[in-house]
Amino acid sequence: MKKLFLYLFLLGGLVLHAQENEPTESQKQMSQFATAKRNELSIDVLSAIGIPALNPRYEYILGKYSGVGIDLFISLDGDDNFTDFSEYESFSLTPYYRQYFFSKEDYGAKGFYAEGFVKFFTYDANISESINNSVTQESIFDTSIGAGIGWKWISQSGFLVDLGIGVGRNLALSDNAQQFNNELQIRGGLNFGWRF
Repeated sequence: MKKLFLYLFLLGGLVLHAQENEPTESQKQMSQFATAKRNELSIDVLSAIGIPALNPRYEYILGKYSGVGIDLFISLDGDDNFTDFSEYESFSLTPYYRQYFFSKEDYGAKGFYAEGFVKFFTYDANISESINNSVTQESIFDTSIGAGIGWKWISQSGFLVDLGIGVGRNLALSDNAQQFNNELQIRGGLNFGWRF
């Protein structure tokens, strides 16, 4: 009889131990979400409303704590008014790397992040010539290197909101860039998108 109780006790312990290690339904869904959904597409709504500009972003999730991506910026403001953003930037391509922190969930790449980026951009500068007192507009190319921080929220369905800001140092690679460009390049926005 003692052996029967001992066997039942050991069998019960094994069953309880096996149940503890079995993932819950929620954990299974999160694990599936993490492996199946590694691509993100989003658009910056602040650029669209305030400038106006088209600013889509793509990010590939490398793992729980990191991702790489690229931003495209195209200014749609052709008017010569006070919101003319082309003096600062008319086109840019910005590859970046992000490191996420405090991602304790089974699927990560969300929450607080820090990023490093390289921004390749063009802007239009008004060049005045003193010989014939004329003003011409020239498109100037430059590059900046910088860093930023932000926060990303993601629902279980994949909808995301990304709020970030950063600053970069312009390299002023050409003579015209050295003459007309600001030393700093601001980066930031409020992106809405989808992880799929």
